Amino acid sequence: MEGMIALDSDMRQRAQTDWQTTFISALLLSIITCGIYGLYIIYKLMDRRLQHFERMISLRGHLVQVLREKAEAAGKTAEVEEELSQLEGFLLDATTRDRAGEKSPVLWLVLTLVFNPVVYYVYYFLNDDFRAHESNEQLFMNKASEIMIKLRITQQPITPSIVIPERNFVMYLLLTIVTCGIYGIYWWYTLIVDPNLHFDNHASWEAQLATVLTANNTAA
Repeated sequence: MEGMIALDSDMRQRAQTDWQTTFISALLLSIITCGIYGLYIIYKLMDRRLQHFERMISLRGHLVQVLREKAEAAGKTAEVEEELSQLEGFLLDATTRDRAGEKSPVLWLVLTLVFNPVVYYVYYFLNDDFRAHESNEQLFMNKASEIMIKLRITQQPITPSIVIPERNFVMYLLLTIVTCGIYGIYWWYTLIVDPNLHFDNHASWEAQLATVLTANNTAA
């Protein structure tokens, strides 16, 4: 099945797209390099956002393809057509949100270097985009799980957890200003740790997805 081959390729790319680092190493190296490494970290935080979102756009699209192929092979396309149409709607919504706005890592790093306060907008969209991405992803996988259960691919839903908390941009910005930048260190910490948790969660549910789809292929 073409869809399954493409989906497997998407999953194998996780190690390249879902880059992780630790806050302590990022902070220490930034201090040692007088902030230069900190600029690299800001670039990498934006780049991993872009790479992860693009991988997931591809993965979600290929999962829809796989489910259509499996429904057709089982002669159940009509039975799950409504759910598949809804899933394609969730796919479109998630893709539109993931690609909203111009978020080029190079562009925003340059703008940050030219006018330093721009970095707070970067902080804003890194927090906000991942939170929205996670919520849309859960909606998509809930519907995909309904279809997989109907097609008897699995008996249990595969549902990504919401692990990224909502961050109040205005409060974080005010606290950073009031504390002369000290609170900004914690803000930076959230930008590193929140996506790390998201990626760890991905590793878990993507492994579940690969297992049930592979088992279903074997059974078929």
